[in-house]
Amino acid sequence: MPLLANDTDGALTRKRVETFAAKVEKVTVVAATDAATVQTASDLAGAGLVVYTMTPTANRTLTTPTGALLGSAFTDEAVGSSFEFTVVNVAAATYTITVTAAASGVTLVGVAATFAVAAASSATFVGVFTAANTVSIYRK
Repeated sequence: MPLLANDTDGALTRKRVETFAAKVEKVTVVAATDAATVQTASDLAGAGLVVYTMTPTANRTLTTPTGALLGSAFTDEAVGSSFEFTVVNVAAATYTITVTAAASGVTLVGVAATFAVAAASSATFVGVFTAANTVSIYRK
């Protein structure tokens, strides 16, 4: 995760550390609707961890923003910078929530089945910037 508010040409200041620590400690919970849902780049960039909760009544998808949107939302990002999000499937049985990649700039790394979150379970994912507008996402 990058340091924020780069108003000092990269110099490490108390304010930069304070801003960074406040963001890293912040958790945002997003109650996703029971429908195919698209994540917002601002939600992902606004907290150290974003938790999506959903109670699906059918198999659903959670689609990432594009790499360009993620690159714009995250300030001070560099190759290797990362962010995390968790998907919590509150359905009692049967229905999955599958994380899918946006049309461009995002790659899901691993077997497709690893991006499906079964009913009554959760999964945490890590997005890693591989270029300014390119992100690879891994399941932890």
